[in-house]
Amino acid sequence: MKDPAVLARLLLFHAVNDGGLRATVAQAGAAGIAKMSQVALLKRLRTASGWLAWMSAEMCRPLREQARLPEGLRPRAIDSTTIQGPGSAGTEWRLHYTLDLLTLACDWHELTDAKGAELLERAPMRAGDVMLGDRNFLRPKGVLAAVNAGAHVLVRLRWSHAAMVDRDGRPYSALRAARKLRVGQIGEWRVRLPALVAEDGTAIDGRVVAVKLPAPLAKRAERRATRRASKSGKRLDPRTLQAAHYVMLFTTLPKDLLAASAVLALYRYRWQIELAFKRLKQLLKLGRLPHQDPDAAKSWILAKMVVALLLETLYRNASVSSPWGYHLSVLESQAG
Repeated sequence: MKDPAVLARLLLFHAVNDGGLRATVAQAGAAGIAKMSQVALLKRLRTASGWLAWMSAEMCRPLREQARLPEGLRPRAIDSTTIQGPGSAGTEWRLHYTLDLLTLACDWHELTDAKGAELLERAPMRAGDVMLGDRNFLRPKGVLAAVNAGAHVLVRLRWSHAAMVDRDGRPYSALRAARKLRVGQIGEWRVRLPALVAEDGTAIDGRVVAVKLPAPLAKRAERRATRRASKSGKRLDPRTLQAAHYVMLFTTLPKDLLAASAVLALYRYRWQIELAFKRLKQLLKLGRLPHQDPDAAKSWILAKMVVALLLETLYRNASVSSPWGYHLSVLESQAG
């Protein structure tokens, strides 16, 4: 096989085809695409991960260059999802992923093994980015990386969050502060991460924004926390149930840029990345890894990502294209 386009076509077809290697080569031969054995395809699949990773990275790159909101902000959700191979009892691969919330498109991803932790500093960040993450992403090193890049952080808090101090330098607990809130009341506190200093030598300040949930939502959150503890075999800390009554967020966005109520409203959009993972796993079947060989499995996952990005590109092009075959870039009135 001397044509890379044919090889790319074959690898992507295998990634989206429900059959295995044998079915892929049989269908490729019947279609006149290529003739090879399943062993030959496996060898090419095992060595293609670097090529596929380069393809998908290059497809993500232009999305990070797009124009931002008038306020100079670009909200991006960051999270990861796990992928298991056939017969696996635990996580084998972790797909780290950022979603541009203006376009709902993936603008960066990275594939690691199960030991690859969820870290803000993994993702490329630029001035104006607002990184929305769940409770796993409040790590001092990640916040520092974001601030040094000119980006902002907006992440959920556990009751046992990273060390913070209030504006008077006293130890700060978000849960202790939030207990004073009534249902629906929004609280806001200025805090500092004491161990962090930005590149310009200034200490890193932030805000904690919290709201107390209505009783039905709080009870639902308690049940989720109880199920998670039971599933993992851990003893449930009473403070976990107390924290289930609140949404507590940490952000480096200044108050004059985004009010506390707007911070809470913006964080709700983080759910879009969970929906993106559902699409990848349910529609593109990313979670049904057919290979036990690590190299083949890695290439198969990356081929799935290339297909997903191709579909996103087709959707974006279709949403702005004219049925006449060209763009109407400027619409002006003939009056005057």
